[in-house]
Amino acid sequence: MEKRTTCNRDCPDSCGIVVTVEHGKAVRHVGDPAHGVTRGFLCSQGRDYLQRQYHPERVLYPQRRTQTGWERLSWDEALELAADKLRKCKAEAGPLSVLAVTYSGFQGHVQKTLAKLFWAHFGGATSTAGGLSVEPIHAAQHRDFGKACTHAPEDLVHSRAFVVWGKNLAVTRQHWIPFMDQARKNGARTLVIDPIPSATARRAERHFAIRPGSDRMLAIGIARLLLERDAIDAGFVSQHTQGFDTWRAIVMAHTLDQVSTATDLPLSAIEEIAEVYATAKPVSTLIGLGTCYWTHGGETVRFIDALAAVTGNLGVPGGGVSTDISSGLSGEVNVPASLKRTVRMPVLGSDILATRDPALAMGWVAGANPVAAAPDSHRVREGLKSLEFLVVVDQFMTATAEQASLFLPCTTYLEADDVVTSYGHHWVGLTRKVVEPWGEAKSDAEIYQGLANRLGFGDALDGSAESWTRKLLGTQVAYGALLRGSVRLPGAQDVPFADFRFGTPSGKFEFVGACTSVEQVDGLHLVATKSRRMINSQALPEDLPEEPEARVHPSVLAACGMVDGQRAMVVSPVGKVQALLRADDTLRGDVVVMNPARWKGDLIGVNQLREAKVTDLGCGAAMHETRVQLKRIERVQESL
Repeated sequence: MEKRTTCNRDCPDSCGIVVTVEHGKAVRHVGDPAHGVTRGFLCSQGRDYLQRQYHPERVLYPQRRTQTGWERLSWDEALELAADKLRKCKAEAGPLSVLAVTYSGFQGHVQKTLAKLFWAHFGGATSTAGGLSVEPIHAAQHRDFGKACTHAPEDLVHSRAFVVWGKNLAVTRQHWIPFMDQARKNGARTLVIDPIPSATARRAERHFAIRPGSDRMLAIGIARLLLERDAIDAGFVSQHTQGFDTWRAIVMAHTLDQVSTATDLPLSAIEEIAEVYATAKPVSTLIGLGTCYWTHGGETVRFIDALAAVTGNLGVPGGGVSTDISSGLSGEVNVPASLKRTVRMPVLGSDILATRDPALAMGWVAGANPVAAAPDSHRVREGLKSLEFLVVVDQFMTATAEQASLFLPCTTYLEADDVVTSYGHHWVGLTRKVVEPWGEAKSDAEIYQGLANRLGFGDALDGSAESWTRKLLGTQVAYGALLRGSVRLPGAQDVPFADFRFGTPSGKFEFVGACTSVEQVDGLHLVATKSRRMINSQALPEDLPEEPEARVHPSVLAACGMVDGQRAMVVSPVGKVQALLRADDTLRGDVVVMNPARWKGDLIGVNQLREAKVTDLGCGAAMHETRVQLKRIERVQESL
């Protein structure tokens, strides 16, 4: 039997999927050709998802930690234990003594809604602020545009050029590529600005390997050339922008020689990018995490946004500055007021340890794996271990789950009903329960409902996943239509700001009005790129290397007196990891590229090395600020 569903993992594509079920087991998992954007194509993680679904390391039963190891519990025992701990914390120190950590592992609207309702009816909790991803970009673009500004992927076919800033589309936006390829067949060029020769850079006409963290200076240099050559849309600027003169003064205060030195690009390269912005109308600017993973990341994004504004590439088909689409559902759910307090996700470990009045006594982690995904893993682990009791809801014994007092196994998207929108397109789809949960796994929604019943407010969360889905859809989309497949959200805009009305206080595009001085620091920049075989910290164990690898330019190895294939320690101010060195002559000489974090609890992921620093806007994680050294193993053992 074939059944339709929608992927709800932390990915912008939210692919439509057709699952073949035989004798109660999913045996085939392929793309749904009827989906308007994903069109039957799945990424490698999607094609192989059944390996994760039925992986032998998946945890299938509630467990609590004892002095001798994990002990299996019934669900009644597990939920009563969690409820008792919540009651105790609330009675002794108030609801803010409970830390509730959820992040991008929650993509279903029902699970997100019931999580909010649960903590509100509990009386509140200490939650997290900011994040580990696009938060600085969103905050920056909210200041510039006032609301979401990403064009629909279907609109990319109208572009005459793509300028890609720190975004590896071939890995993170695979379903945008066909639309871009159609534009390229019609003559559109692709320019990629990235210190690393990513998969996207390798398939582009031009790759500009700038100095890490210098995107803002490059945007200023491009802007100066546009101003000097009067290659701006004066009509758009005068009618639809605010703050142009201040921005112009900032740009003209920087010489092109300064820009060339800061970016490590010749003037001819800067001129080439400026020429595309000046002449190839419309230009689609695509911004990725590489631009914002810096302490000045928000400011950088604002200077890049300005390039689209001054060249009149806003509000026109094929133009725009695209990052993520903001898609919501029209149904309203009343979430009552409650006590609220936050700790910052980028510095989670330190904030947990520093929080007082009341101190944090209990933690609840669901839809997140902060020990693996957040910077300074050791500090995050230390913070979680300081809690008196920690509940982790997951499918696997992650690095975070290994710190838990109580583990609650949750369902996959093949085992639970929900509704999913996307941050990569405007289509909405149902996540369907195509097979029964494996073992005793429960959906996050069911777990919150079970706890709410024990804590005395079960009525507020009561209802089936279907009833909640219908409520969340409101009048926007008919539930029956979604049973037949994904539906494009009515009223979704392919081209934001086509009426040139922005969501800012002025109603206009607002230019950045300051440029913070940033000192360039020499050394090896630590870079971890996303992989086709991983979704953030999720990966199959067999897809991971046996040991971490660190890729560097051969000149770096020579300077350190090391060779390809040698094992060495990669050392940062907060940690060290033993890695296998690999020479890569396609890299710049000031970067070390390592594989990303791992979901297993062996703590050898790259986030052990990353320093916990916060961006200027959005409370994001400045992941790329960390510098590292390569040291011989025996020397590290002597000196550390």
